[in-house]
Amino acid sequence: MFNKKIMSGVLCGFMLLSSASVFAKSFSDVENDPGVGWAKPYINAMAEEGYLKGYEDGTFKPQSSISKTEALILLARMIGVNDDSFADSAEYAVEEFEDALSKYSTKFSEEVSFLLYTGVLDEDELGTYLSNANKNEPLKRYEAAILLTKLLGAEEEVQGNAFVSSTYADATEIPDSARAYVEYVREEGIMQGMGNNANGQPEFWPNTPVTRAQMAKMLYSLIDVLDLSVQTGVIAAIDTFEETVTVTIDGSDIVYNFEPSTRVKINGQEVAAEDLTRGMHVKVTHVAGKLSLIENNVVVDDAVIYGLVSGTKNSGDSKSITIADANDKSKIETYVLADGAKVRVNGAIDNFSKVKNNNYVALTLEDGEVTLVEVIDKNTTAGGTLISVEADGEYTVLLLENKSGDVEEYEISKDGVQVSRNSLDSSLGQLMEGDTLALKLTYGKVTKISASSKKQEISGSIEAITHTTSGTSMTIKSSSKTYDFKVNKSADVIINSTEEGTVYDLRPGTDVNVKIESSEIISIEAASKVVKSQLNGIVKSINPEYSLMVVEDEGKEYSVYVNSNTKIVDSLTGKLPAFKTIEKGRTANVTGSNASGVFEASVIVLQ
Repeated sequence: MFNKKIMSGVLCGFMLLSSASVFAKSFSDVENDPGVGWAKPYINAMAEEGYLKGYEDGTFKPQSSISKTEALILLARMIGVNDDSFADSAEYAVEEFEDALSKYSTKFSEEVSFLLYTGVLDEDELGTYLSNANKNEPLKRYEAAILLTKLLGAEEEVQGNAFVSSTYADATEIPDSARAYVEYVREEGIMQGMGNNANGQPEFWPNTPVTRAQMAKMLYSLIDVLDLSVQTGVIAAIDTFEETVTVTIDGSDIVYNFEPSTRVKINGQEVAAEDLTRGMHVKVTHVAGKLSLIENNVVVDDAVIYGLVSGTKNSGDSKSITIADANDKSKIETYVLADGAKVRVNGAIDNFSKVKNNNYVALTLEDGEVTLVEVIDKNTTAGGTLISVEADGEYTVLLLENKSGDVEEYEISKDGVQVSRNSLDSSLGQLMEGDTLALKLTYGKVTKISASSKKQEISGSIEAITHTTSGTSMTIKSSSKTYDFKVNKSADVIINSTEEGTVYDLRPGTDVNVKIESSEIISIEAASKVVKSQLNGIVKSINPEYSLMVVEDEGKEYSVYVNSNTKIVDSLTGKLPAFKTIEKGRTANVTGSNASGVFEASVIVLQ
């Protein structure tokens, strides 16, 4: 993870697919049927990979046919519709083809949209597979050949071989428009014939439905030919004459040739190759060794990125810089310099040629391009007001607000951090929201924190108190001013000067005197504990998910917890309604107790 400072003020019934189906390494009707023994390894392998699924009774039904819609779903899976690397592409696809698919009744719009997005299907083909007359029809073998060819991006190539001769004796039964597709999948080893005729000549049986066993074999054979790969990088150059694009990936420039079937997408919309621009962060997808799809779905925040220079390139108008994480040099990224990008060395503007390997640099990114390269000392300082300390897996980061009101993110060094607070030894867990922090960083990672707090004392009444999973917050009204504070988890609560309590004993309207450090309450003295055994008021809101309702009684709002033993009676109907059916605005008489800090209802009578 590269150390990054964010520049913005805002932080940034069909059984192939049935949810009732189960994975299995083997199926009873496959194990016990010698007629499908040839398909057993393919069925088991594809089931284990999750492409094909069996039935709850442990069978696979290998002789059952595949419908046209099922075939589309399987092919979408094969090219990554469910993979995380294509999550953004799948979202764009659904949005782009929503209108086209609205004409058809299908539960699988995401998969079909993805096939349209990647060019496997055209909109004018949808009726062939999704119309009510066709969608449940078995997929014929010649139709499978067409789909598999399109999936591999070879349709242009195949259509150029319109007069190809057929290997099969039953070629006259293959539609003229499909013969070249059938020969292509045969040559690629994905589909073969169905035996020989009486003269020993191979036959294809083009109009025979594809069975589940046959589909398992096809998918198994397809994987190696498909050779699906996805990489991300930065465009270094576009050559529309040579029809190539150069993408810098992990510090190396890779030249890709545009194919007739290559799709280019910007923000999900199909565009021409010349609409790509230098410095654009892109995702490059290869299928069967060909450039299939290039998209700019890679989002790069405006930020400052820190790292050690591992390489620079300056080829005329194109400049790029590759940096490595100072703490893990295997993590590298390449960035392209924007036109007019500035370089600062030793505090002065200088030439890009002065940036050397192993220099520690800060790169300012705007719209995905570097606008400033600054060579800096490995030891730096920073500071601001603490917003929060957050753990993100193996990383711990500090979120600080600087003097300009922008939010900055700093990663804690894995080697540890020295923390002091108000000149005393401390720890990360003792830092409070609102503390003023001075940081020392080595290679952009925080190694030392000096925190100071501002103390104050406020007297007033509690206007609101909120308990969440992240803690308790309190609104206090003092004179004509209102203050919002977080309550520190270790805050002391004293009631009536002598009785120890908790924040759950406090209620709106309670008079309090609070001591605050930075933006957190560390001590509360309350005038009295608010304990009620009965409420009579108006239902303001209902939250069935958390079994809570809010009742306003004499101008104050009380949160009421409803448990499984709470009895609810509607006095107007005499019925016992479910909690979730209680309507806002009803008058409710609630009997219970808040001695535990939360008003727990034993009986609710609706008036």
